[in-house]
Amino acid sequence: MDAAQAISLVVEWIRSRGLDYPTTGLAADRFAAGWSVYAPVEVDESDPMAFLDIPVGRSVFLVGDSGRVEEVSSSVPPQVAQDEFTARERAVQSGNDPRTPHDAWPPRAGLDADEYMAEFVRWLEQDGDGGEPAVSGFTVVGPEPGGAAGSAGAEAARAARLIEPIVQELAMLGPPGWEWLRAEFAFTVSAEIAHLRFTTRRRTVVAPVPEPVAVLVRDQRLAAAEMPAGPWWRLLLTVTDRGETTVGYDYGDGPFPDDQLLAPEHYLNDLEAFPRPNVAPWLARYVDEAEDFPY
Repeated sequence: MDAAQAISLVVEWIRSRGLDYPTTGLAADRFAAGWSVYAPVEVDESDPMAFLDIPVGRSVFLVGDSGRVEEVSSSVPPQVAQDEFTARERAVQSGNDPRTPHDAWPPRAGLDADEYMAEFVRWLEQDGDGGEPAVSGFTVVGPEPGGAAGSAGAEAARAARLIEPIVQELAMLGPPGWEWLRAEFAFTVSAEIAHLRFTTRRRTVVAPVPEPVAVLVRDQRLAAAEMPAGPWWRLLLTVTDRGETTVGYDYGDGPFPDDQLLAPEHYLNDLEAFPRPNVAPWLARYVDEAEDFPY
């Protein structure tokens, strides 16, 4: 797990619990068992009284390599909090923590990509329940994105139909007893970012997105490109264990999260492949950092 994934897990934790805590500008520091994620506090060092403005007891989030998130207070000495968290994290990964099943995912840190995927496949095979699909069907909650009348409506309906196989494949990747999943895809024609997280009653699990699922997402984006708005920049899926699915198309009306922002040249490549009549001002400025942008 890298710093961006740890921050993403914390942002999801904050939002899901409605906490009054910043979700932008977060920093992550590595420690033995994971990452310490927090909102930095800027202090004017030239002001001898500035320490009075430093908040006391501000939350800090410890994110383990297993995907667990714990909220602690900054009033607890950092080394004490991290040592206690590390002890629990090692218990989780060894299967000795009664709060967490022995089949916890992800595996130990330090694996290369091939080893990581091999352990992930073994984990799925071990915890399978006989081949029954995790989600037998799905229902879109709320209006389908891109819905319209006439041919545009048909294009949107075709794009919506291609969501179902993505959801079914993603659901099969979850740990036993998962309650909902959150998948975020930031794709262009030349680069891709995919984040997948499952939540159970006890933990949050980060899982890799295999290439067959990425292929389905690419196909869905090509279908969405036929809609008047063009291809999405981000596809956001939230799915419950009952198959209730919320679909979101992000066309860049606002800046993308830092962990889902591609290099400027990839957006330029995508605009050349799929010209758009309008580009959000922030994105135009961002792309302009790479080269003179015609919009």
